[in-house]
Amino acid sequence: MSKKAKNISTSRGQRANPNARNFGLGSRDMKQAGVNALKEKFAASQIGFKSVAVQGQRFGQFASYIRDSFNVRDMRSITQDHVRQYAQELDSRISGGELSAKSAHDYLAAVNSVLGQASGHSDLRVTASEVGLPDRSGITTVNKAISESQHHKVQSQLDDRLKAISSMQRSLGMRFEEACKNNPTSMYKEAVDSRTVTISEGTKGGQSRTVPIINPNQLDALRNASTVQGNHHSMIPAHQTYAQFQSQSYKTYHQLGYQTHSERHAYAQHSYREHIRTITGVSDVRSPIESGYKHGQAHHQYIADKVNCSPEKAKQLDHQVREMVAKELGHHRIDITNAYLG
Repeated sequence: MSKKAKNISTSRGQRANPNARNFGLGSRDMKQAGVNALKEKFAASQIGFKSVAVQGQRFGQFASYIRDSFNVRDMRSITQDHVRQYAQELDSRISGGELSAKSAHDYLAAVNSVLGQASGHSDLRVTASEVGLPDRSGITTVNKAISESQHHKVQSQLDDRLKAISSMQRSLGMRFEEACKNNPTSMYKEAVDSRTVTISEGTKGGQSRTVPIINPNQLDALRNASTVQGNHHSMIPAHQTYAQFQSQSYKTYHQLGYQTHSERHAYAQHSYREHIRTITGVSDVRSPIESGYKHGQAHHQYIADKVNCSPEKAKQLDHQVREMVAKELGHHRIDITNAYLG
């Protein structure tokens, strides 16, 4: 494809069967159909040769996501909500340290590019700003924490197992996979004995971490989860694999419009406030995303005014507390906290 390919359509209207599977893009496989849509754009001189491969690989991840999460295998079945859910998954991967904000923007742009070309319209388009992806610097300007009232509303619609998992995520900052794979019975015993819990299963990179026990809600969450758990070694039902349970759970969450990662955001913000209170004795000092003060100098001045110190000391305090929050979330770099705290 070093030269513009001949006899390749350049739009939906030029395809032989534009209403067929995958909008008539010549493949039953959605990933390949996406590449074929990009070849049309190349033939129309809208993108370069390298972009076909790069954007095709990025769209392939989206195709895998909606196949695994929603059993969607045909572009004609894709809705804007599927794209929005994928954007929120990208956001979770930013928060998890798996993906840079810039890469997330690029992945979403590839999805918009392919679907726009394939469908011939922009009705499926979702922008990074409307779903609250952090800007390319990685600093979020949208508070993604679920409020206490929203949390309870969601819980009222979940079964006992998912309700217990949700509470563990909120009170201990656990990822969904971690809350599923760890053993709440042994965690509860450790929490009572040592006032910390070890999170070791399902972690990124297989790295264990400890989380301090500082309030009764954490013990309540573990005690309740251990009851739901029964005699099994984790929160995954004994008759299911993790993949099966995850797929089933995500379908339930999708129906409710619920993102479990919002619980980790809530944990991070609460942890930030609590650590500053412990260090300074001053309550309700909030992160940039909660306080409304912009990340950096403006927020440091806000802290300085609240705790009665210099902006330089406030900057050091903010850094110290972010290090603590990052560690509790299972990260080694404090810049990841920008996605949670602003």
